[in-house]
Amino acid sequence: MRPAEERFTRHLVEGESVQNLVPGTLLEDAVRGTAAVGATDRRILCVSKTGEFVDVGYDYICSIESQRRARTEYRPGDENDRLLSLLGGIVGLAALAFVVAANVPVDAFGGSLSVGLAAATVGVASAVEHVRTQPSIGRAYAPVFVGAGIFSLLALVGVALVAPSVYVPLYLLVTVGGCGLVAYAARHRTHLSGPGLERHRETHLSINTIDGETVRIAIDAEIDFDRELSACVHRYEGSTIDRAIVGTPTE
Repeated sequence: MRPAEERFTRHLVEGESVQNLVPGTLLEDAVRGTAAVGATDRRILCVSKTGEFVDVGYDYICSIESQRRARTEYRPGDENDRLLSLLGGIVGLAALAFVVAANVPVDAFGGSLSVGLAAATVGVASAVEHVRTQPSIGRAYAPVFVGAGIFSLLALVGVALVAPSVYVPLYLLVTVGGCGLVAYAARHRTHLSGPGLERHRETHLSINTIDGETVRIAIDAEIDFDRELSACVHRYEGSTIDRAIVGTPTE
């Protein structure tokens, strides 16, 4: 039995049976966080990781409101993830280029042209290297692409060196730094796990009681717990209270 199930079963009374048990999140002010959420034959019971619990007997429930919501959370990468290092390098290069452009006699057009030519040079150089190192697929056309790429590189470098509006040190800084970042990304491409943002769809349940209190919990949207809970309330025998089970799912 898993720890969450053990904590949950310790709060059951004699003769109480569990109809459904799912992982969820308590959204209460007093008790918050991950919890085991279960519907028994007589109540809904939520037990947190620390052993705190919230329960509502079915005879006290007057309505249940269900709403679908989306939640985005950050998932940290493993210790070998190189994405943050790559992003840090990009930010550092951009900051350094900005500082250089702000402290030299170059106008906005010249600075933009220098950075634009440098970005184009990095892009063409990366494409040439990618084609050159590809396996046998399309190797018959590889020399043509590589030759055209090298010609384009020479043209870009020539324009950067002779154009009066281009600030050569800024062009060289962005070009060398950009090529270094591309090479770093290619060398560690197996350890670039993405931004780490995950989007989850949840079902938020608001359980309203006859004394005006509301218990709020969140369940994974793939789990059909709200209908099971409503069915448990309807099956409950032993209460004379007229209960209205109201489902209001919204996207």
